[in-house]
Amino acid sequence: MAKKTIRPHGIDGHAELARQLKDPAFRYHFEQRRLMHEVAIAVRDMRVAAGLTQAELAAKIETSQPTIARLERGQGTHTPQWDTLRRIAIALGRQLRVRFAQRAGELVEVERLPKRRAARGESQHAAR
Repeated sequence: MAKKTIRPHGIDGHAELARQLKDPAFRYHFEQRRLMHEVAIAVRDMRVAAGLTQAELAAKIETSQPTIARLERGQGTHTPQWDTLRRIAIALGRQLRVRFAQRAGELVEVERLPKRRAARGESQHAAR
């Protein structure tokens, strides 16, 4: 007896998103959430790479730890203020850049740090 191929059923997420992105209001809110998410990941990765806690970063930029936590979770209804991002960049020894580039399909792009691949044992081995 031949095996039956089971095809997934339901909605095609990519097609549905593409359809919804045609609505300007939906697209605006989607882009805002995407930007907040990308910034959240970038800030968290840079803070961790710098070896700082949320409280330590907050102290460096003269804000509160819950503010950093909200930013790193991408919570809130507004995108982070430029001044806050500038102060974070300075505190982490980074430069904040805004670049307008040709659109290549992505709505928002935030450059992030490369993932650190060396584990504790590997870094000790490499130091020998």
